[in-house]
Amino acid sequence: MRARSSVVRSIFLILSFFLVSGLALAEETHGRSGLSTFLGQVLNFIVLFGGLAYVLRKPVNEYLRRKSEEMALLLQKSEDLKAESLQKLEQTKERLNRLEDEVRRMKEEAEKEALKERERIKFEAHQEAERLRKLAQEEIDSLVRASILELKVYTINLSVALAEQKIKQKLSPELHRKIIHRAIDNLRTVYESSVDN
Repeated sequence: MRARSSVVRSIFLILSFFLVSGLALAEETHGRSGLSTFLGQVLNFIVLFGGLAYVLRKPVNEYLRRKSEEMALLLQKSEDLKAESLQKLEQTKERLNRLEDEVRRMKEEAEKEALKERERIKFEAHQEAERLRKLAQEEIDSLVRASILELKVYTINLSVALAEQKIKQKLSPELHRKIIHRAIDNLRTVYESSVDN
């Protein structure tokens, strides 16, 4: 409706312009033939543009109506897109806030987990050190016992060798014969006493 009144107004303005300019031209020529020519032209103009307006009124109105509906639809779509964009922006802000909270929570959990892991590793390292200390102590004790036993064997062997050496030094062939005779005499006495019984 608005487009139609706009078209009528435009036609009226154009006609007024031609009428005023035609009258001015007719007055300049000061003649009747100039006025009749002008009026013929105006009449031709009115008939031509009036017919065009009459014939094109419906298509032009339809075109303008369609264009205004398209513009209204575009404006509505634009408003809808704007509202949707604002809604998405709010959702994104909420997600970012939740994400920041989630990151903070994950960081806190990771720190707690790291602290627990550190304590676990420290405890296991302490247990392992204690186990290794016990193993080392057992190995040292075992080595000490083996060394003492080896030392005793060495001492016994050394004592026997020294005793043997001293005996060999003191044992002369004469003393050797005496010891043998004494052992024989002891055996004879033992034999005779066993026979008598």
